[in-house]
Amino acid sequence: MRRRSFFRLASVAIGLLVALCAAALAASTVWSVTHADSNSARLVSSYRWHEDAPWFGGMSGLELSEDGTRFVAITDRSHLVKGEIIRQDGDITGLRMTEQHRLRDAGGARMPEDVEDSEGLVVQGARMFVSFESPHRVLEYNATEVRQLPSPRGFRRFSFNASFEALAQSPEGDLLLIAESPPRNKNVSRVWRWSGAEGWQGLGPYPEADGFLPVGADFGPDGALYVLERKFAKIGFRSRLRRFDLTAKGLGGGEILLNTPLARHDNLEGLSIWRTPSGSLRATMISDDNFFWVQRTELVEYDLPARP
Repeated sequence: MRRRSFFRLASVAIGLLVALCAAALAASTVWSVTHADSNSARLVSSYRWHEDAPWFGGMSGLELSEDGTRFVAITDRSHLVKGEIIRQDGDITGLRMTEQHRLRDAGGARMPEDVEDSEGLVVQGARMFVSFESPHRVLEYNATEVRQLPSPRGFRRFSFNASFEALAQSPEGDLLLIAESPPRNKNVSRVWRWSGAEGWQGLGPYPEADGFLPVGADFGPDGALYVLERKFAKIGFRSRLRRFDLTAKGLGGGEILLNTPLARHDNLEGLSIWRTPSGSLRATMISDDNFFWVQRTELVEYDLPARP
């Protein structure tokens, strides 16, 4: 009797959750994009990706080749995936995996599960940088070794599961690191820059607004910094894309290019900016499904306006 009651209650709960999600999707069609400060990006395509593998899900970092045909992605459980993007008339129609494996730690061993929360990704030729939450750190990978970049004391001031989601590399070769949430100590920078000669330098706060948090970043071929932000509202996600200038004093500008309705897309976290053969500036984003069956892994592309 108790077992039947349990399964009955579980079925009701699952049905209610599905109904609420459907309601959120329906409500999102009513939300007016005119409420956004700016919504000049144009949706190109959206593709749902699935692989029948236990490691698949939780996509958090993304890098595309200069021509947008090849990709590298990481999950937030330290799994790396490489592959090709198949398009027809500009729309994504498929993905073809060419490589997948678990990341290693700084000692060369398979990444332990208790420190596996990989989030941000930078690919530079044969080198790769990955930012992690809990503990808060950045690892550098090359063909033969893995090393952890020195971590300043300020890295310890970030909260569990709320730090380095966004990692990008500037045209000058410096790394830029942005924490999802502010540190516990207000005197600690939320934005950091790494150069091989000078190490980590704090660049101050992040200009957060309206409850949107930074979860992905990339420098575009135009030299601007693009930051993907997300906001959890009720039972769905909203996404926002902003364009910044990086100066010696920190981030300037912050023009809003994309501001999506509730549940238009899933939990977008990874971002890559590239230029199409026609010359358009394009943002490719990937969603983290949190390994939850109600959510989905989605690859989304928008064309962006040129800088003024």
